[in-house]
Amino acid sequence: MNVLDNSLLDEGNPAFDQRAFRRALGQFGTGVTVITTKAGEELVAITANSFSSVSLDPPMVLWSLRRESRNLVAFQQSERFAINILAADQIELAGHFSRSTTDKFASRSWREGIDGLPLIDGSAAQFECRRVAQYEGGDHIIFLGEVDYFRCFDRVGLLFAQGRYALALDHPGPPSDLPLQVTAHPRDDFFLPLLVRSYAYLSGAFAEHRDAEGVDTNQSRVLAFLATRAGASAEIIARMTFLGEAAVEDSIAKLVGMGWVAPRPPGTLAITKEGLEGMHRILERAHRFEEEQVADLDPADVAATRRVLLALASRGGH
Repeated sequence: MNVLDNSLLDEGNPAFDQRAFRRALGQFGTGVTVITTKAGEELVAITANSFSSVSLDPPMVLWSLRRESRNLVAFQQSERFAINILAADQIELAGHFSRSTTDKFASRSWREGIDGLPLIDGSAAQFECRRVAQYEGGDHIIFLGEVDYFRCFDRVGLLFAQGRYALALDHPGPPSDLPLQVTAHPRDDFFLPLLVRSYAYLSGAFAEHRDAEGVDTNQSRVLAFLATRAGASAEIIARMTFLGEAAVEDSIAKLVGMGWVAPRPPGTLAITKEGLEGMHRILERAHRFEEEQVADLDPADVAATRRVLLALASRGGH
């Protein structure tokens, strides 16, 4: 007997709906890398999450690059490339190396590896590779490399899942009939893991309210950004919200289809009257939700926490 799964978001033939197919692929979390090479005297770098291990003996890895990339020729002609696995605090670098700029290394800290390959300082791991093969992969080219040298650092890796950057946290264990309980951990003395766990709980609990308005987390973040900064481009939204470009493009397509966002020349976006009304409904739900969540907490503690969070958020500039 077939049972309807109410959590189903999309299904179908990927050839007919590439955006939905890409969202489904986004359910598989990956790390984030900056892949570098040297073409003559030119240093080349791109951000990619297509990296994967292949073999231990011999030590081999692979990654893929879009055929449309202006950097494709450089990687095809170079015999070597380096994989820099980004650390959790290198989100800005992920965005920086994903953009088209003339000299991506001018203001970044790096050093030379084998044959002058750029190695990004602060990475979680580095692999210096010799290209041994390249394969046709539809709209991508797959590069296979043998690792000549590697470095692994005591840093937490940056993750990418469901169209946005993420952090790795210890899993609390198998589910049970009891409410989720996370046992005390030495990291509970630190802000970051507590903030991430709190955000994960609150965001998940608030999901039904977003769903009621027909938007998901990424779409609501894009909408909130445009509510205060109309006239931004998709690239700026992706950079300022720390969402991936694909996630922003998908969110914009959905919001434009709903009539909540409208394109404005040249290449910018603006929230519409309907979008503002939807945003206000979401905010009203959010206020009620927040009041319910903190109702059993000391008001003085809540006020103090809000002041601390505001102070920390202001250091980020947005």
